[in-house]
Formats: sequence, structure tokens, C-alpha cells
Amino acid sequence: MNSYSYEGSSGGPFHRDINTNNGGEYTSLTFYMNSGHVQTEQFRQGLHGPYALAFSRSGVPEGGSNMDTTFFKDLGITGYVAPSARGTVTGTATGVDSSFQRVLHWYNDAAQYWAYADSSGKFTSPAMKPGNYAQVLYQGEFKVKAASVTVSAGKATTANIAADTETKTSIWRIGEWDGQPKGFRNADKQLRMHPTDSRMASWGPLTYTVGSSTLDSVPMAIVKDTNPLTIKFSSTSTAAATLRIGTTLSFAGCRPSVTVNSFNAAVPAAPTKIDSRGLTRGAYRGFGEVYNYAIPAGTLVSGSNTIKINCASGSSGEGFLAPNVILDAIELFK
Repeated sequence: MNSYSYEGSSGGPFHRDINTNNGGEYTSLTFYMNSGHVQTEQFRQGLHGPYALAFSRSGVPEGGSNMDTTFFKDLGITGYVAPSARGTVTGTATGVDSSFQRVLHWYNDAAQYWAYADSSGKFTSPAMKPGNYAQVLYQGEFKVKAASVTVSAGKATTANIAADTETKTSIWRIGEWDGQPKGFRNADKQLRMHPTDSRMASWGPLTYTVGSSTLDSVPMAIVKDTNPLTIKFSSTSTAAATLRIGTTLSFAGCRPSVTVNSFNAAVPAAPTKIDSRGLTRGAYRGFGEVYNYAIPAGTLVSGSNTIKINCASGSSGEGFLAPNVILDAIELFK
């Protein structure tokens, strides 16, 4: 598909949806513009496309993403913006570890675009409609910087962007800050299996011991009152600390509730509601909330410590339709 295919859709570069439906004697293919599934933006209205669907008996169809749709400029279609009336954004993205993909995302109420920086951080956007855009840099799928940029017709605008830096010292971290539940239990299956599928490993409750457990000891999702996570670790310090929990998607208002030894941390405000299932739909992308829990001095003890993480929510539900959050990473700072 050419670079215009998704500019009028909603969801950004990491949106997942059900695009195939195997109905026995037939398989249906759906190209969604605004499906409403795990919707994080307002629907974008107006002209969608041009786009084309090509088939081949094997391999990538000839033409692929290079299909020539420039003839649309001569058709007088309302809402169509020709290549000559578009602009681009170029620059360098810095501050993202080289082991992660650097993704650039531009969006406003009318359009969305994305591109990938090369190994040196350099990037060039697709041809964009003129206007003011939010420009976001992601470390993998984790947002590390947001800025703004103005795109003008027929011009290449330079807009370098650098990830925000962290000033705290990490004590331990579980997972990577990449905006994905990758490595956690059942994350390798959830994209194509329902959580109740017999091929799924037990969802818990589970216990992770810092320094000895594998990531598979952490469930990719915590479901309210179903599989709270216990973290055990040793400490030599009783100083104040901060527990940071990153989530990729929240369902039914769930946000993590935290108990450190006998201390109950303040429960954060409910996240922005997404009126759609995710865990049971094969999706894990939402707004990507990050929560910080202040741990007062004297809460941690010299020796063995325990943190318990559950789902705090006033909503109700049964099974995997109970309030839940999908995890990104968990980190203790000082």
C-alpha cells in the first residue's frame, strides 16, 4: 500500500485489529479505517486513500508499496491532496538505545503518518498534508518524547527530536521500556489466542524473585483479583524509593494497586477509558500509562522485601473481562 493508505485511519503505527476472519469455506479480509476496536483517537473523517489491494500466487505482488496512484490528481476528487501540495519532515532522533527501533509518529485531527529512523537516527517522513502536527518519538513502542512541527506544502521541514533523559538510579527493572509486554508470560501467544486457550500457560497468581526468576514468571496482564503479582527482592537500604509501573493498555478503568511490605501506596486516578476489549481481542496497545508510586523512607527493610501488585478498579466483570492491565515494565528507583 502507498503512503496514503493509513493517513485517514486512527490508531497510529502500532494499532492492531482483526483483519482476517476465517469462516470455514471462506476467508474474509477487512481493511479498517475507523473500526472502533481499542480506539485511542477520534475518528478521522473525509477522503480515505487512494489505496489498492493486490494479489499474487506467491511472494509479494509486483509493484507492492510502489503502486502509482498519482493519476488521482486529475480526477477532481474532493479532499485529495496531490504529492506536489504536501510537505515532509526530516531530522535526527537521538537518546534511544541502539537496541530498540526508533519510530517517529506525526498526527493531528485530520491525518497520521509514521517513519523509522535509520541506524544513525536520521529520518524522513512520508509526504504529509500541510498543517500543525504532534511529533512523537518512540523507543520501540514506548513514548519517550513529544513535540510539535508545522508542515508546509512543497517544503522539507527539519525537526530533530531527542528522548527525555532519566535522572534517577535504577535498583532493579523487570522487562524493557519498549511499550510491549514482550517476554512476559503468554505475550508470545496473546496476539493469536484467547486468554482461555488451553495452550496458554497458567496466568497465576505468580511470584517473581529479583535476581533469579525469568520474565516468564510475570504475567503479561494482571486481572483484578485473579492473578496478583508478587515480587520478592533483597535490599540493604531503607531509604525512600519510587516504584514505576508501565502499562500498555487498561481495560475497565484498571490501574495497578501496590503494597510494599505492609505499606499500601496511594492508588492513582483511573486512566482514560477505552471502550473496547484488548486482552481478549489480541490487542495490547492503548495509551501506555506510566504510574509512579512513592515509597517512604523506612518502608523497605534491610533484607527480604515483598511487593504485591493487583488491579484497582471500581468496575466489575468476570473472568478475563474483569478489569485488567497489560504490562510494559516494572522498575524500582532511588
